[in-house]
Amino acid sequence: MSTEPPAASDPSWWRRNRWPVLALAVLLPGTMILTTSSEWFDYQNSLYSHAVTVPDGESAVYGGVEFRVDNTVLVRGGTEGGDELELDPGMDLIVAILEVTPGDEPVDSCNLTISATSPEHPERRTWNANVDLPRKFPPTGDSQTTCSDSEGKPYRLVVAATVPGGATETASWVDIEKLGLAPDYLALELSPSGISSASTSDEMSSSATSAARPDDLRQKSNATASRLMRTGSTSRSMRKPIG
Repeated sequence: MSTEPPAASDPSWWRRNRWPVLALAVLLPGTMILTTSSEWFDYQNSLYSHAVTVPDGESAVYGGVEFRVDNTVLVRGGTEGGDELELDPGMDLIVAILEVTPGDEPVDSCNLTISATSPEHPERRTWNANVDLPRKFPPTGDSQTTCSDSEGKPYRLVVAATVPGGATETASWVDIEKLGLAPDYLALELSPSGISSASTSDEMSSSATSAARPDDLRQKSNATASRLMRTGSTSRSMRKPIG
């Protein structure tokens, strides 16, 4: 009479799954920290950041430098002007041209963003300036795209951003932040004039493109500024020292 050895019992659930469970216990907290850290830092920054808002057309002194919005243009995707710039449908291009007068202290750099609110998004949203612009965005010529006054002379600063369509319907600002002046930052209010025709888009291109002589550039810029003045843009000046 032969006897069969007893069948080996199946390993317990814990023995079969202990390593995946232990790995999950180690990785899950780290994943949660990574996914929430950026939101936490953004929240903390919003708590302590303080926007010094400047009405459209007025000037303000920030970090010893005077900034003023000279004119603003809004090009909508899906229009003739947007197609000319190869702007994607459903997107808007907002362009602000600032007049900058340096002070005694040089400004090597600053952080430029465009923020806006709309009925669908009443909370303030922000986009980095002068990145991911349409492929046929006109060259800025003598105008600058960064805060750099190494020559110590007044200059024009182009600040542009591609934003979702309708993102600026309620209000929009150019935000300027200089290292060392936080938590205060400058928020220049914008009053863009909508552009949908190719001829008007050409005017925007001429104002942002360098001419052969500085006088020609000023004449083209003044012509564009005059057109925007007729649509409601203002040209007041008021000094508000900040920093």
